[in-house]
Amino acid sequence: MAEMTADTKDKLQKLWDNFAVQLPNMINRIRETWDTVQGLGGDSAEMKQFVLMLHSLAGSAPSFGFTAVGSAAREMETALKGMEGNSPPSQALKNRIGTRLRELAAATGSRVEQGAVQGGVLQVGTRRDSSEKTNRLVFIVDDDAALAEHLAVQIGCFGYEVRFFSDLVGLKKALLLSSPAVIIADMSFPEGDFAGAQAIMELRREDCADIPVIFISQRNLLEARIKAVQAGGEAYFLKPVPMSELIEKLDALAFGTAREPYRVLIVDDDVELSELHATILQGQGMITRVVNDPMQILKHMVGFRPDLVLLDFYMPGCNGHELARAIRQIEDYDGIPIVFLSAETSIDRQLDAIRMGGDEFLTKPVRPELLISSVNIRAERMRIVRTFMARDSLTGLLNLVKTQEQLELALLRAKKNNTPCSYALIELDDFQAVNDKHGYLTGDRVIVITALLLKRRVRAADVVGRFGGHKFAVIMPDTDAETAFAILDEIRASFARILHECHHGEFYLTLSGGIAVYPQSRDVVALNREAGLALAEARGKGRNRIEAPGR
Repeated sequence: MAEMTADTKDKLQKLWDNFAVQLPNMINRIRETWDTVQGLGGDSAEMKQFVLMLHSLAGSAPSFGFTAVGSAAREMETALKGMEGNSPPSQALKNRIGTRLRELAAATGSRVEQGAVQGGVLQVGTRRDSSEKTNRLVFIVDDDAALAEHLAVQIGCFGYEVRFFSDLVGLKKALLLSSPAVIIADMSFPEGDFAGAQAIMELRREDCADIPVIFISQRNLLEARIKAVQAGGEAYFLKPVPMSELIEKLDALAFGTAREPYRVLIVDDDVELSELHATILQGQGMITRVVNDPMQILKHMVGFRPDLVLLDFYMPGCNGHELARAIRQIEDYDGIPIVFLSAETSIDRQLDAIRMGGDEFLTKPVRPELLISSVNIRAERMRIVRTFMARDSLTGLLNLVKTQEQLELALLRAKKNNTPCSYALIELDDFQAVNDKHGYLTGDRVIVITALLLKRRVRAADVVGRFGGHKFAVIMPDTDAETAFAILDEIRASFARILHECHHGEFYLTLSGGIAVYPQSRDVVALNREAGLALAEARGKGRNRIEAPGR
């Protein structure tokens, strides 16, 4: 994990300090409550509440370094849970609780250092944001100069700055002057069949250890692939290089996999501990919301829309497994991951909790690394499920329903802020001829290439969706017709330069588009209608053009 930020460190330190200040008062409340309930039966509401107080302290105290306090609280909780029926505690049990209460008070002076507890809270890292990457420079080295130039032109259509070299000496000289985001290297050179891999290994021993490398080759040999792996190659493509797969890999290496931060809803009546867990997760770039009253959870489920719920198992008013089952009865939340947190150590009870609706059970105090790992894994799975529901399986773009939902939201923001919003429909020209002549597999590859081009060339705030078939939609917030036209016409020109290759030959293709703009078009229906009419006009004027209002 990356180094923890100073801000997160400060927040954790303040939480530790606040807990230490409040701990004597917590213990005093426990002692006062014991004086009140020690004559009551084990089934009384007051005694159950007292046991819950002990359970909470047993889980929270070790998380803040007070392991001895947690141990004493857990012993008292276990002893009181062992009471039979509704009879009050025996004198022997009262004496035992009294001894533990004295130990509890004495243990407040014994604290584990913050950096040492549970593997080191302060050693937990912060996720790096892949969106910080802005390097678009790509180096290509191939002794086939014509192929290198061809690749450079094709990759350049997707917004990359490309330089190509016909020999390894030229590559090494260029690396002394600038550092590319990715190197694309041929495997074979006049120096040898695996000279490309050998050269990359030499470069990695110098100053280029962190630059990702993609190998290309005419030969599908296992030995060559192993050489590529040994040289740290991220991918190995056979010539002719499949452009859609190459661009997808380039995007992943150059820009990372950009994603929204995970959203975690923490439901725990323990204020201090819930804030500690929230701070640890925030240190990993996650967005958290803390709910200390479990009966308020549904309101926050709707407003916050979490990827995962971190749920305390024992809380006043209702316990965690009851709350989990209630959540699971709501169709929208049936599949949301629920991770239980508790000081409960009984394996049988933990398994019961999972059977009743939980996905995992973490025992307090939770190692920060374990908490982060569990949340990451399960939140990522939830994102994948949501992606399948919201995105087109071929292109990864938003599907039609989600695209229209995003258009509704963009329109609401435009009305609220009194700003323009452009909406475009893009369609591939004569696409049926591609399917008829080259087959549906080639047609699918062209659709993927188009999606990649649109995603890479529009702005970060824009939304791209697949409208259906070979038609796409682009939502451009805060954008007037002239700006939208300039962006999309540049994309149109780039697409026309892309050479599509398949077993049946190679071909170029064009696209056309129509733009509609709010406030001229006042609602979603009007935007779709006017964009469709503009697209039809572009087709009627000979295709390979973008039509926009006022042009």
